[in-house]
Formats: sequence, C-alpha cells, structure tokens
Amino acid sequence: MNTLFLEPLDVWLFRDGRPFTAGQSFRAASRFPPSPLTLQGALRAYHLLTHTRIPPWDTPAVAAAVGGSESWGPLRMIGPILARQDERGSLEVLLPPPADAVVRGQQLQRLPAPQEPPDWLRLPAPTRALFPLWELSETTSEKASSRLWLRMSDFPAYARGEPVDGVPQDELWNEDIRIGIAQDSTRRTTREGLYYETRFVRLYPGVGLVVSFTGFDWPEPEGVLALGGERRSARFVTVPELTLPTPPDPLPERFSLYFVTPAVFERGWLPADWSVFFEGHVELVAAALERADMIGGFDIAQVSERPARRAVPAGSVYYFQASGRARLRWDSDLPWVTVSDWGREIGLGTVLIGGW
Repeated sequence: MNTLFLEPLDVWLFRDGRPFTAGQSFRAASRFPPSPLTLQGALRAYHLLTHTRIPPWDTPAVAAAVGGSESWGPLRMIGPILARQDERGSLEVLLPPPADAVVRGQQLQRLPAPQEPPDWLRLPAPTRALFPLWELSETTSEKASSRLWLRMSDFPAYARGEPVDGVPQDELWNEDIRIGIAQDSTRRTTREGLYYETRFVRLYPGVGLVVSFTGFDWPEPEGVLALGGERRSARFVTVPELTLPTPPDPLPERFSLYFVTPAVFERGWLPADWSVFFEGHVELVAAALERADMIGGFDIAQVSERPARRAVPAGSVYYFQASGRARLRWDSDLPWVTVSDWGREIGLGTVLIGGW
C-alpha cells in the first residue's frame, strides 16, 4: 500500500457540493479536510498523466486504466485524514472532533453511555430503541473558542470515556479570504454585479493530509500534484503505511462506530440495511451527528457538475448493542472497514470501533 503525506505549496480551496456560479452565488467557502472524492480525482489524474501514455480524450482507455465518472477502477483508498509532521518526519494523525464529545477547557470527554429515557420524556425516534445522549450531572459543557481535534493515539482512551487533550483547530490552519470581481475579457472591464468572495485554507507549517491507497504503481518518493479548486499545488512525500486501530473480532456487546470520513447513506443518516455491514443481530441505540455534509464537485470527463449527495459528516458516532455473536463484514477488496452505501472503495465511511 502506498501512503502519501501532502502539504500545500500555497493556499488550498476545497468547495463543498454547492455550485459556485457567477451571478447566482458570490461566496465560495472551503471545506477542510476535503472529501475522499476530491483526493481520488487528484490521484487518478496524476497517475494518468505521469505513469501512462493514454491521452485524456480517449475516454474508453482512460476508463480502463483509472475508472470512469461513477466507477473507481483499481483504486482503493483510505483518507484523506488530517496530520501534522514534526521535524523528524514523524506523523501525528488527527481525527475529526467527535460529535459526542463534551468540551472542558482543552480536553475532550465522551458523553455518558446512552440510557433509557425516563417515562416522562417522549421523543420521536425512527427506531424502537433509539435513546438520547445526555449529561445528567450539574457540570455544563463549555463552548470552546476553537474546535478540538482528537489525536488518533488518544482514541482508545477517549472511547473508554477518559478525558484526553484535544488539538485546537486554530493551531492547524486559518482562513484566507480573497475578494474578486468578474471581468469581461472582450472589453477588458469588470462585469457589473459579479462580485465574489473566496475563502481559502492556509495550513500552518507541518500540517497536511495523509492518504493511503492501492491499485496504482507509484514509484516517486516525492513530487507535486494538482489538488482542489484552481488546481492549487500540493507537495507529496512517501511515508510509512497508515495504521489504524485493529477492529475487534467479534464485536463487543456494546460498541460504537466513529466516522473518520463522511459516509453516504440511502436514507439520509441511515443506510438501506445495517446487515450489509454486520454479521449477526445489532441494534442502533443512539447517534451523535451534526448537520449533513454535501459531497459533489466537477466531473471533468462529463464537463458538468457532479450530483450533490448528502453525507453523514466525519466525527459522527453511532452506538450499537449486539445480541449474541456479531462481526463486521469486511470486504477483502477494501483496505479498511468502511460503512457507507456509496463510495466505500475510495474511503467514504471509514470507521473506528470503540466501546461504551
């Protein structure tokens, strides 16, 4: 498996799934980290242009080599995941802020385990045993001045309910806001009413993205590829293989799914059928998630916008209870455990397993 660490050579722009068309929308904001859809496109384009002699306009040959618009070809991927590199080249992998976290100062602690609500509380729930996550103590959660990211090395302790130190987001990157006005190239004048604002991401030194993949030969130990909007540059270096915590087999009686990357489900925040991902009987008893992400982008092959898909955001946590022996269904063709109805091959729905 190839593993790359990517750092920006300039600011980066990763749009969400909403179209940005002059006269219809004037603000383009970056979502960071980008979705796996963005990274797979950059890797496939680099491989096609650097490692093959296939002309980009030969659509059948391109599809045979790297896949088409809705097929991923031989590529199997994990990431992108945020990371920062120290002076010795060691990577510290950072996970998205957990949706079930209570923030106390600069520390994260998981909410107490879901419990059956009292008789006086009536909540509409799509499943029979969906219980609320809440804190019954008098201690209130603080509003952090910056979102706190979770070190992957601290995930086991966090999953056990222990407090761990978070990494403030404002130590990792900031926004670079740039203003522009559309121009009429024929007259060399500005076009009235077509003001726009673009929010780029400016990462601090040593901060970047780590991605692991198979399916492509990648002989270069380092290089530069185009990534994100406006074809901004990213420098990549080969690093040791990304190692995620091994999932338990069989699953414990009470376990949680922590989503490292977004997931696309057929029923909004629920998949078509949980049995696609589990052997045995499991029941969803609680979930913590924020507002849905939109995953889309531009399809170069079709010269059109990709259809926007609603996605469960990274950092979401789902709590399950197993009856009897339950196991994950792990497709041997995939490098890691993924729980998503679409895009599992490119890492959508990458999960870590915790207890509760």
